[in-house]
Amino acid sequence: MTRQVVKGDQYVSGMGWGNDEITLSDLINYRKYQYNLISKFIGNNILEVGSGDRGFTQQIVNSERLPKKLFSIEPSQTLFAQFENRYKFPDSVSFECIDLFNLDINKYGRFDTIIFIHVLEHILKDREALDKSYELLEPNGHILIEVPALQFLFSVHDTLLGHYRRYTKKSLKNIIDKEKFVIKKIWYQDFIGVIGSLYFFKIRKVKLDTDAGVGLVKNQGKLYDRYVIPFQEFIEKFIKFPLGLSLTAVLQKKS
Repeated sequence: MTRQVVKGDQYVSGMGWGNDEITLSDLINYRKYQYNLISKFIGNNILEVGSGDRGFTQQIVNSERLPKKLFSIEPSQTLFAQFENRYKFPDSVSFECIDLFNLDINKYGRFDTIIFIHVLEHILKDREALDKSYELLEPNGHILIEVPALQFLFSVHDTLLGHYRRYTKKSLKNIIDKEKFVIKKIWYQDFIGVIGSLYFFKIRKVKLDTDAGVGLVKNQGKLYDRYVIPFQEFIEKFIKFPLGLSLTAVLQKKS
């Protein structure tokens, strides 16, 4: 089934939308891997920026410790409608179709954790997004970020998904106001993924909204999820690689 883009939805403008099978939701080990990277920093009053397919929201709910409050926002009317009924969530989890920049602290209050899982790359004014998050964050609260890494990997895949950029440690650090935040941790992960991305998306230029792209997700993607991700997660407990397909950062608001 093809996604129906809501007329005037600026958040998906220019993005290629294809088969519903193009999603990370079925990559169970990858979702757990993403969660485990930041789990120990997740608090009890969470703002998730960018619900998307709600797969990561579901991963938080499925974890051993359910937060007291999880508020997830998605600015795209297309995505919000597409995945509105994908999962059932407890009463402590709520969703709203709203842009981060439109959140009023007087109405929504402050959070002890703000999560950006592959979202900053979709925001043109990424620095301003972090500054806005500062306003919404409690003193000593955390911002947890995961973004696609390495600009030389920017490809048709990124264009299709509506990415403005990929990041390096340096470029991500450059948008963080050091007067507002302490960078507690920043590191690359998924080193093997760099090879796959280089081959499939830079060299072969596979597009995910084609039959070849759907096949890539269904076949190689599932094999990668089943075998490579658990192996990498184990290795990365002992070794931090100088490169990776993704980049994770943990920021703490200065009190």
